[in-house]
Amino acid sequence: MNIKGVIFDFNGTMLYDGELQEESWRSFIKMKTGRDVTDEEFHEYVHGRNADVTFSYFLKRELSKNEVDELTEEKEIVYRNLCLADKNNFKIASGLSEFLDYLKENQIPFTIATASALNNVKFFFEHLNLAKWFDISNVVYNDGTFPGKPEPDIYIKAANKIGIPINQCMVFEDAMAGIMSANRAGAYKIVGVASMINKEDMSRIDGVDEVIEDYINAINLLE
Repeated sequence: MNIKGVIFDFNGTMLYDGELQEESWRSFIKMKTGRDVTDEEFHEYVHGRNADVTFSYFLKRELSKNEVDELTEEKEIVYRNLCLADKNNFKIASGLSEFLDYLKENQIPFTIATASALNNVKFFFEHLNLAKWFDISNVVYNDGTFPGKPEPDIYIKAANKIGIPINQCMVFEDAMAGIMSANRAGAYKIVGVASMINKEDMSRIDGVDEVIEDYINAINLLE
């Protein structure tokens, strides 16, 4: 088996929260700027991007790290409240728990590489029982110390966390910026998760090797 490690994006990949993310971002940006976000802007400057990129674009200026951190937390409070209110859908993707069990039982290293900030990572660990499978100290999140997706840094760091070269890792991603990041990092296989983009469109994205809508047969992707 050429795949020795697995790295997951989180939002839209493990948790199909695209609609909640979009609702929270659109409402928050409108509150701050007084205008709506176009679909093109959302996909280029929001989906899968670090918050500093998003806020700098919509507020039309460079922001300090403290400003970005404060705005991010303000926005994420909106998002987390939406998650808790949507009890039927606030759960990890279908088939994922079984796939994670398989990886753990077969001692295949795996972790998360997310554009989310630490407070959201802690929120997900608390409410989605992620500690059953993941060591939070190995999760790579947006701490402001490295360029975000589509730059390759986050996936290289994640591979280093689990001690597996990135060219022996399979990456699961749902966003264009994340797919570009994994591709630039040199991931062995990139699996596009069609949670917001349909399977046909996902399969056309450069760098995507396989496309899934859920994880029910994900074990087969390790071959």
